Amino acid sequence: MRKIFKNASIVDVVNQRIFEGWFSVKDGVFEFVEEGKYGDDLDGEIVDLKGEQVLPVLIDSHMHIESSMVTPYRFSQAVLKHGTGVVLQDPHEMANLFGLMGVVFMIENSKNQPLKILTAIPSCVPASRRKLETPNSRITVEDVEVLSNFNGVVALGELMDYNGVLDGNDELMEIIEFANRKGLKIEGHCPTLRKMRLSKYLGYGVRSDHTLTNPEKIEEQLRKGMYVMIQMKSLTRENVEYIMSLKDRSRILLVTDDLPPSILLDGHLNLLIDRAISLGWDPLDAMASATLRPAVYLGLDRYGIIAPGKSADFFTVSDLKRIVPDEVYVKGERLLNLQFHPTRFREIFDKSIELRKFKKEDFRIDISDGSHEVRVITMNDENSLTDITVERLYFKSGFANLNGKDIVQVNVFRRRNSEPIGGVGFLKGLNLKDGAFATSFSHDNHNIVIVGKDPEQMAKAGNMILKGGMAFVSKDERILLELPIGGILSDEPVEKVGTKMRKIEDALRRNGVSHTNPILFLTVLALTVSPKYKVSDLGLIDTVNAKVMDLFLK
Repeated sequence: MRKIFKNASIVDVVNQRIFEGWFSVKDGVFEFVEEGKYGDDLDGEIVDLKGEQVLPVLIDSHMHIESSMVTPYRFSQAVLKHGTGVVLQDPHEMANLFGLMGVVFMIENSKNQPLKILTAIPSCVPASRRKLETPNSRITVEDVEVLSNFNGVVALGELMDYNGVLDGNDELMEIIEFANRKGLKIEGHCPTLRKMRLSKYLGYGVRSDHTLTNPEKIEEQLRKGMYVMIQMKSLTRENVEYIMSLKDRSRILLVTDDLPPSILLDGHLNLLIDRAISLGWDPLDAMASATLRPAVYLGLDRYGIIAPGKSADFFTVSDLKRIVPDEVYVKGERLLNLQFHPTRFREIFDKSIELRKFKKEDFRIDISDGSHEVRVITMNDENSLTDITVERLYFKSGFANLNGKDIVQVNVFRRRNSEPIGGVGFLKGLNLKDGAFATSFSHDNHNIVIVGKDPEQMAKAGNMILKGGMAFVSKDERILLELPIGGILSDEPVEKVGTKMRKIEDALRRNGVSHTNPILFLTVLALTVSPKYKVSDLGLIDTVNAKVMDLFLK
């Protein structure tokens, strides 16, 4: 059955122009795409777009579905209505918990969704090979071989353990060599690599980087042949001005990386386009970085533009100044008519946390009474970049007196020990006045992270999430977001999950936290490849030099 869409304003992301015209769709594919008025030349159902702008669906070429804290089924429902039609997922969160079976779960539940979901095989599970944490699972070269045979697997996920790559770690070398032999695209993660160290890293076949960036870093990476992925935290006026000065922007891509469900309530990749435009990025060029350019990067010949022979995946908007889809079509069918496939096999990932109930004493530190010099992580309000300073703290009976100080205690407990075993650190700059936050969702290892000043509140928050979830406890309130699947996912609609997460974010802000994305920041506090200092179950981590540090000065 042919459909003819007339009176359309078609966005041409190749020539970066908009033309008045019409197009037809047959068998899920664009048939004719023509400039000018439709002349009643064809038989078929007529759809009058009444001048609406028509764009190809957005393509997110680097992201993690698990960061939305919902299953692929619920994620697909959430993002298609925002205009995203294709994603490349790297399911390294489920991989870090359940290895091969966690990745298979994500692939199987991504099949046959109206959202086209491609997969990158997680490469660094655990995140670092330098024993900076106790792994909950591993991905081996044998696992990579198995996963490479699944339909829709097109890449090797981000090589986060860049120190391991540069060290020539045997496991990583085997994985990289297989990926190159198989012809998989290799994704990068190199927040601090420059000059010869970057060149050596790229020599293994790495094509891209999505980490926090600046003009100097963008220039070197483009010069060395990389695709530069710009996520929300890198959308600064300085970066946008530099990008617009480039003669060739074909290797500049917009990606979401990690978007929590609270943000998905408002949008997905379209939010990045809006932000880019507000900072001075030419609107049609920004759209090219979320459609045509990622299609080329991923080798998707039938996506990225509105043209004959391409898959008829598109959406309409009334105003290009703010990308809010009015209608979304997949293979020419309206979103309302599409069938989503419910989640399967979720039961095998329940009950993944083995900890007994927390007690106040679990937050005690083995240190003598008195004043001690402590290495304290410092943070900013904009992103996850941290530094370190030295503070003098007073301890009594193993508990730090944090009253009157902008310092909180951070505990990371192994989720698969019945007795709470883990590492501890201190964090400055969170501005938390009252309350404790606990989460079983914690990039990438997903051990239990608990943050607060009062050990009794910290114990209460921890006890709320022993079946999986995220919680905030204060003198006046208790809020719980349940994440029963592996302790990191829900199969509830994003609207429900995102609303509950917003309640936790609002509670954090009411109690003083001023970070732009407080939960996103708190869930990377234990990420041992995120610069510069974090906390794992082994203690305070220098992530740049990949080593465990002493918490106390000698």
